[in-house]
Order: sequence, then structure tokens, then C-alpha cells
Amino acid sequence: MGKEMAGALSQSRRCGQARDECRSRTAVETVRGWCQVAAILRNTGFVLAGLLLLVLPAAGQLTLGDLSSNLNGVLSAGYNGDYGNSISSDHSLGFGGSGTLSGFYYNPNFVSFTVSPYMNQARDNSTYQSISNASGVNFASNIFGGSHFPGSINYAKAYNSEGNYAIPGVANYTTHGDSQTFGVNWGELVPGLPTLSANFQMGSSQYSIYGSNDNGTTDNHSFDLRSGYMLKGFSLGAFFGIGAGHSEVPQVLQNSSSEETSSTNRDFGFTATHPLPLRGTFSSSFTNSHYDSDFAGGSNNGTVDTYTAAALFQPTQKFNFSVSTDYSSNLSGSLSEAIAGPGGIVPQLDLGQGTHALDLTANASYSVLANMQALAFADHREQYYLGENYGSSSYGGGMTYWRFLLGGNFNTAVTLSDNTSSTSNGNSLGLNTTVNYNRRYDGWAMGVSGGYSQNVQSQLITYTTSSYGYGASLRRRFGKFGWSGSGGVNKTLLTEIAGSSSSSESFSTGINYSHWLTANANYSKANGSAIEAGAGLIQNPVPQPIVPGDDLILFGGKSYSFGLSSNPMRRLTFGASYSKSITNSNLAGVLSSNNTKMINATFNYQFRKMYLNGGYSNLVQGFSASGILPENVSSFYIGVSRWFNFF
Repeated sequence: MGKEMAGALSQSRRCGQARDECRSRTAVETVRGWCQVAAILRNTGFVLAGLLLLVLPAAGQLTLGDLSSNLNGVLSAGYNGDYGNSISSDHSLGFGGSGTLSGFYYNPNFVSFTVSPYMNQARDNSTYQSISNASGVNFASNIFGGSHFPGSINYAKAYNSEGNYAIPGVANYTTHGDSQTFGVNWGELVPGLPTLSANFQMGSSQYSIYGSNDNGTTDNHSFDLRSGYMLKGFSLGAFFGIGAGHSEVPQVLQNSSSEETSSTNRDFGFTATHPLPLRGTFSSSFTNSHYDSDFAGGSNNGTVDTYTAAALFQPTQKFNFSVSTDYSSNLSGSLSEAIAGPGGIVPQLDLGQGTHALDLTANASYSVLANMQALAFADHREQYYLGENYGSSSYGGGMTYWRFLLGGNFNTAVTLSDNTSSTSNGNSLGLNTTVNYNRRYDGWAMGVSGGYSQNVQSQLITYTTSSYGYGASLRRRFGKFGWSGSGGVNKTLLTEIAGSSSSSESFSTGINYSHWLTANANYSKANGSAIEAGAGLIQNPVPQPIVPGDDLILFGGKSYSFGLSSNPMRRLTFGASYSKSITNSNLAGVLSSNNTKMINATFNYQFRKMYLNGGYSNLVQGFSASGILPENVSSFYIGVSRWFNFF
């Protein structure tokens, strides 16, 4: 019996050891298996995590104490690549998305906010219009809304986003870079006290232009104070502002290094309005502005005092008249501000010392019929520059007329003027007319317009301009099929100066057939003179002789584009587009031939809250003045995305 028990115990011990060995081998195999799984997870990165996120259920609104918020957005994962003649080929798994977090604390009028981040967003993988994978965030918040002390904060930061280098009248050229902006606004709206608002804004950007070695930067900030008050029937206002900016402007059309410019400005002023008899209103203002700009080869600075006053009366329902005057203590400074306003680099404008300008104007109108109005005006201007006094007077009248004609709407306006000038011995006749007609006929919708002006004075009364323009549009539907087309031509020139003209033409057409097809085509052409600005070229805003010839860029070019999109079946869409721009420029004898071409194609298929999408983009862009080959950049993407309402 004892031997049998000892044998059983020995057998049990051997079985236990076997079980332990088996468990040990199983544990080792299990650990080895999990290590293999971990290796797979490491090799695939976040792809599995991204795909798991795509199937997570949506959640509801989130409330934490007095904080209420909502978060929704799109997460995506896919395979992308890019290649070109100036970059190395790159292929990888990528992740991206965009979202919006919005909410408020305690009450929407107390503190509300919106935060919108985005990552790796481009034309070929999202609705973002960028050939590069842009990332960034936008933030806005309102504080104490509806109270006597409302405020707001805004912030934006963008990485590797697309921008534009502008050419007037034709398609823009493409840039890419980083930018950021920040702003704070606060107000005081206590009843019985003067209102007060303060605003601070700052921003910066760094960018490069595809197809050139040029880089540009901008940096600016501004601060403004404004106040208003009612006192014994007078509506009074005051304002004060300061600002500064610094730019490195790329000389892409000159084959030279970037031009560095800096500027500061300061202005303050007052306004006043008051009711008058005969249903009238009186208004007046005073503004003192000082500007100072420095650039390669020179500087420009000055102070401008501007005074304005106007009175408007409407004694009857049919009759009204007004008188106004404005005076500028520095005509040269006013022209400089006209260039600086749209962002142009202000050259040295030499109109001599003590330049000033005065303008007196009177206008009257009377409704002769329900659809006819008679006009009359008188204008006298005096200017002093280049050491001489100049004066001009203009008197005239006209009419506006509109009616239902031949089944459509017709309206026209005509004014005639008699002009005298201290620089000429005789009188000159001025003409300004516009005509418009629109109607529908047998399913067609059509419209035509035209205008012509001659002997219209520019900023300097020694120069007059003439211009004309005309255009037409036509569209029609045939059941599920639709077609539209439009076109227009405009031209302006200074009559005293040969070669000062600028012109533009544009034409477009489009067709669509139900949800199956939408197609469009556009063509534009332009030429003229321009001034360099931080973001490209701007149309010359002042008479051509004022800006030195070496600072003017003569340009001409054309651009055209085609687009196609379709929704052939439910939840499936695709689109493709092609655009090309060709321009020539001449700056101080430096000629440059410039071109850009863009191809885009995308598709999107929705299943439940998931999307399968993909795309392709190609950009070819070059400037002969840069001395390098045109840049050719391509990218593609295919992946999945899902929309979420997180909370």
C-alpha cells in the first residue's frame, strides 16, 4: 500500500513538472507571439490606430460645470507621395484631418470660443486649396458680448500653406510658406459716456515663389483707438492710429536680390455731423496723417492734413442737392498714400515743395418722372505742384432713365460737361454714358452693358482720362441641360500720354447636365503698368508721369482654365481642372517671360460616415528672369477619412 501511494505521488509530481514545463513553453510562445504583434504594430505605425478611430462611435455634447462645448471634424489616413525636379521623391503613410471645437463658459455672452485646427490638408486629399500639405489652427473668442465692455481675440497660424503672387487681370502665380496673425479688440459702450474701442493687430509671413530662388517676408502691426459721443445734436467722433511694417519683397521679375522696405504711419482726426433744416445733414472731418517709408535707394516721408465738409438737403421727395469741399495740404503725400493703401512700394514722388489741392463741388437731382431723373453739377479744383498753380472748372448735367422695354429692363445714364483749364486756352467737352439691358425670352436670359467716358479728370487736373467697356451674358436651360456664357472688355488711358493705356478682356462659358456633368472654361487677357507690392503687382493707382519710369513694371499676359466635375452615382463625385497663365514683364529694361500651369484631379466616395478619396496635383511654374529652370512639382494621395461628432 505504501509503495502504491509513493508511486502515485511520484507520478503526480512528474505530471506537475510536465504541466509547469508546458505552461512555461506556452508562456514563452505567448510572449513571442505578442512580440510579433508588437513588431507588426510598430511597423504599421499609427495606421491601425487610425483605422480603429474610423469605427469609433460618435459621442454627445460635453458639459463640465459651466463649460459647454462641441467638437466635430474629419480624421483621415492614407498613402501619399510627392516628387519634382527640385525636390527628392517622397512616399509615405500620412495622417491628417480638420476639426472645430466651439463652446462657451457660463453663458454664450460671457465667453464663447471657436478653435479650428487642421493638419496635412491639400487639394489632393481635402477641400483645402493648397498644393502643399498645409497645417495650422484658427482661433476666435468673444468676451462679455452684449455687455458694456465687449471684446474679442483672434489668432491664426499656418504652416506650408499656399499663397499668391498677383499679376493684375490674369491668374495669380503660386507661393508657399508660413504665416500667423494675432488681434485683440475691446470696447466701452456705457450709456451717457463717450464710446471707446481699441484694436490691436499684428501679423507676419515668410514665403517662397515656386520657380524662382526668391523668398519674401512681411511683418506688420497696428493699433487704433476710436471714440464717439452725442452732444447737443452733434454726433462727434475722434480716432487715433499707429502702424509699422517691414517687408523683404522678392525681385522675381528682375533677377536680383530681395528689396527690403520698412514703413511707419500715424494718423489722428475728428468727425462731426449735425441735422439741418430741409431734411438736411451737415458733416465735416479733419485728418492728420504722417508716413515714413525707407527702401533701397531712397526714402519717402511726409505729413498730410485733410479737411472735408459737406451739406446735403432734400426739401421735397423729388428734389435734393448737396455742396461739399475738401482740402489737402500735401498733394504729393496724398498720391503716396494712394499707392501705399493697396500695399504698393512707395517710390520718391517729386512734385516740389508746398503741394496742396482744393476741390469744391455742388450736385443736384430732380425726379422729372417716376423713371427719369435730371442731374446737374459744378466742380472747381485748384492744385499747386512743381512750383505752379493749376485750376480747372467743370459744369454739366445729364439724366438717368429706366423703363420696361421690349419685354426687358432698360436703364441708361448720360452726362455732358463743359470744362475749362488754366493749362489750355479753349473749352473741352466731356461725356460719360452707361447703358444696360436685361431680359428673358423663350427660356433665354440675356444681358448687355456698355459705357464710355471722355475727358474725366484724374488726381492731377493737368491730366484727363478716357475709358470704355462693354460686356454681355447669355444663359439657357433645356430640361436637364444648361448653358451659360459671358464676356467683357475694358480699356483706360491718359489722353495726353501715348502708351499709357491699360486693358483687360475676360470670357467664360459653362455647361451642365443634371448631376452627371458640370464643365466650365475661362479666358482672360490684360496689359498695362503696375507697381511692385509685397504680394505681387498692383495696377498703377496714380497718373503714370508721377511714378518714375524705373519703378513701373510694364506687363501683358493671358490665362485660361478648364474645369470638369460629375456626380455619376449617389455618394460618388469626381472633378478635374487645368489652368495656365503666360505673362511678359519689363522693369527698367529687364525682360522676363513667366508661365504657370496647374492640373488637379480628385474623387470622393461616401459609405456611411466613411469616405474614400484621392487626388493628384501638378504645378509647373517659372520666370526667365530668375535664371533657373521652371519648377515642376507633383503630388498624389489615396486614403480614407471619417466624419466625427466627438461631443
